[in-house]
Amino acid sequence: MVVFTCNHCGETVHKPKVEKHYQFQCRNYKYLTCVDCFKDFRNDEYNVHTKCITEDERYAAKGTYKNGIFKKGDAKQESWLEMIKSICEAEKNLKPSLRQLLQTISEYENVPRKKVKFINFIKSSSGGRANMRDVEEAWDIIEKHKVANFNKPTETNNKRKADEETNDTETVTKKKKESAAEIEENVTTEKFDYKAKILEILAEKQTISQKKLQKKIVRAYMNVSRETEDKAKIIKKLNKKLKKIPNVLIENDKVILNT
Repeated sequence: MVVFTCNHCGETVHKPKVEKHYQFQCRNYKYLTCVDCFKDFRNDEYNVHTKCITEDERYAAKGTYKNGIFKKGDAKQESWLEMIKSICEAEKNLKPSLRQLLQTISEYENVPRKKVKFINFIKSSSGGRANMRDVEEAWDIIEKHKVANFNKPTETNNKRKADEETNDTETVTKKKKESAAEIEENVTTEKFDYKAKILEILAEKQTISQKKLQKKIVRAYMNVSRETEDKAKIIKKLNKKLKKIPNVLIENDKVILNT
């Protein structure tokens, strides 16, 4: 589930609730920031942001969860995207508009692998401006390459699968040992003081954007606390604290220390 922060009011908003938030609560133009990757989205740009990495996935080995289990769905998606990127090089006689469309598609990370979802995705991501004849042709070319690439198992693929299974087993064993060591260590977590950190940052900056303040607070929390906390929860607590500090003002997307 993708989670955003509203850059007008600071509220944490889950993606399915974005429309209601701006219809009934904020009543402003859409201006959102993803709590995981900190990318900004204006108006309907957020629609194409269907998936985002977590803190654990960002720093984990490629293709694994934090517990070491291989993510087969992500491996398929990665192969799918690599195949799309290779089409422009393989197809030398594409008409310019079709080549441009395929190059644009290859820049997305969440391109669907089913035709109906693919077409709807291109419509949405282009704001309805894509030439549907080109979209249909693009799908036909992608489908042709998919059949050629995905229906021929190779010795390399089999070896990679065996290596992945071995690595999975080793990683799971290592994680179990690390978990046991952490339990034995019984480390107590220092309580994070949101108010003190907010005032410390504002004392230096006086004025700071909500986005930058969120980054600094999340980073400070991770440095102090050994507990794993969801970013959305950290930002939600931050927003609550901001409203309770009397000499702190929020105007548009700025946080200001009122001295």
